[in-house]
Amino acid sequence: MSDALNSLVSLLPGQVTVKAAAQPNLRDGGDGVGDPSYFDIEIEDNGSILSGKLDAFCIDADNPLNYALIDFNNNGVYGESSVPAPNLSDSLGFPTGSTYTEGAPSDFTATVYSSYDPAIIDGLPNELGEKQIENPQNFDLVNWILNNTGTGQALEGFTVAEIQFAIWELLDDGLPGDQGVIDVSNALYGGSDAANVAQIVQLAQANGEGFEPGAGQKIAIVLVPDGNNDGALDTDADGVPDGNADAQIIITAIELAKLGDFVFEDADADGIQDVGEQGIEGATVNLLADTDGDGVIENDEVVDTTTTDADGKYHFTVLPGDYKVQFETPDGFDMASPANQGGDDAVDSDGPISDVVSLDPGEEDPTIDAGFFKKAALGDKVFFDDDRDGIQDAGEAGVAGVTVTLTGGGADGVIGTSDDTTTTQTTDANGEYLFENLNPGEEYKVTFSDLPNGFEFTDANQGTNDAADSDADPTTGMTQVVTLSSGEVNLTLDAGIVEQTASLGDKVFFDDDRDGIQDAGEAGV
Repeated sequence: MSDALNSLVSLLPGQVTVKAAAQPNLRDGGDGVGDPSYFDIEIEDNGSILSGKLDAFCIDADNPLNYALIDFNNNGVYGESSVPAPNLSDSLGFPTGSTYTEGAPSDFTATVYSSYDPAIIDGLPNELGEKQIENPQNFDLVNWILNNTGTGQALEGFTVAEIQFAIWELLDDGLPGDQGVIDVSNALYGGSDAANVAQIVQLAQANGEGFEPGAGQKIAIVLVPDGNNDGALDTDADGVPDGNADAQIIITAIELAKLGDFVFEDADADGIQDVGEQGIEGATVNLLADTDGDGVIENDEVVDTTTTDADGKYHFTVLPGDYKVQFETPDGFDMASPANQGGDDAVDSDGPISDVVSLDPGEEDPTIDAGFFKKAALGDKVFFDDDRDGIQDAGEAGVAGVTVTLTGGGADGVIGTSDDTTTTQTTDANGEYLFENLNPGEEYKVTFSDLPNGFEFTDANQGTNDAADSDADPTTGMTQVVTLSSGEVNLTLDAGIVEQTASLGDKVFFDDDRDGIQDAGEAGV
C-alpha cells in the first residue's frame, strides 16, 4: 500500500451514524444512488466526508443484513404498508397487484475503516472476530470492482446480483448459505449466472492485483455495524464482547479528490508565476488536516508529505474534505513569495502555508502553488581611471573610503515614491563595495560621493563591456536604476575617477595703438 493511501486512514471519522440502509427503487427498476449497488445507505455525521447517500455492498455472507429495509416506492418515507412493487412480484412469482410492508428504518452506529487500513488488511482478528472478513488481502480486487461497475466500465452489463456475489466470493469465500438470500438477491437485482460471477472474479484478479485508486476514483470504506447501538460489538449471553460485528459488515465507497500542483522560483519575487519562471525540483510539500478534531488545521497536523518532481510539480490524492498545504523552504532559497497576489488564483503563490482548501468528491484543485526566491546583491568598485578612457584597465587601482549610497524602491518596489529606502557603505581598501540581502524585483540605484580631493568622475558608459565601464553620472555620481532577479549578484555598478585638470588661454588680438593693452574695439586675430 502506498504512503498516500495509508495517510488517508487518519482522515476518516472513527464512527458514523447510519440513518437508513435502503434497498433500491424496485417499482421503477432503478439502481438507487449513483452506480448500481446492492443497497444504499444514508449517513448522518455532522457534515463529515461520509455524510449523505452512498452506494453499498455486503462483505460477510454469514451475518444477516438485519438493518436494511426496502423503500418500495422510493419516496423517502419508510414504514409504509400496502406498497406495490411489480418488479418484485413478477420476479418471485407473486400475484400481480401484491403489496408489501416496508418496515421501519433502523438507525445504527458503525465503526469506520479504510479498505487500505493496515488494520483491515491484517484482518483485525481481535476486533471483528474470526469469521467476519475471511480474505482482507483481496480488498484491492474489490476496489477495482467498485471502480468498474458504471456505464462504459469493464463490468457494465453484469447485474448487481452478480457483482455482489463476486464480492462475497472474493472476501468471504463463497455465497450465503441461506438459499433464500440468494433467491431474493436474484429477484431484486436482475438475476445471476454463475459463469458471469466467475468472469467478474477473473477480471478482478487479472486487472485488480495491487490496484490503488487515484483522484476521481473510488476508495472502498468498511463499516462495521453496532446494530444494537450498545457501544460495543456483539456479546455472548454472558454479556462479554465476543469481537463479532452485530450485523453484516458492509462496504461503501467515496470518490477521491486531488490537489496540487507547482513550486517555482519567483525570479522577481512578485508572488505571481510569470512566463519563463522555472519549477523547483525536490521541494518538500506537506499536507495538513484537522487530525485532532478540534476544528482547526494546525501547522503540525501533517498527514502526508511529498517532494516536487523535476518540473516542480506535486500532487496529493485525498479524501474529500478540508486541507492546508505547507511548503518548506527549498535548499538554497531564502524565503517564500508574497501570497495571493493579483487576481488569478491559478498563477499566484499560496505559500508558505495555504489557506484552507475544501474539496468535494472527485474534485481536482491544481491552483495550490508556492513561489520561493533567493536574496540578491549588487556592487562593486570605485577605481582610478589613469588613462581617462572611462574603462577599468588592468593595473588601475581601487579607491578606498568613497561613500556609496544605495537607494531602494521600498515596499512598492519603485524608486521615486515616499517609501524609498537608503543605506550607506564606504569602499574597502581595494575600492570595492557590496550590498547584500536585497529583494529581487525591487528597483535600486547607487550614488557615489566623498571623492578624494582633486578628483572627479570619469566619462560614463564607455565601451561595450558593462562590467568594466564606469556607471556614475559625471555630474551627479549616480548610476542607472537596476532591478535584480532571484539570486542575482550584479557586480557591474562601478565608478571611475580622474584628477581634475586646470586650463589657460585666452585671446590673440590686433594691438592697433601698439600699447600692449587690449583696448576696446581691437579685434581678435
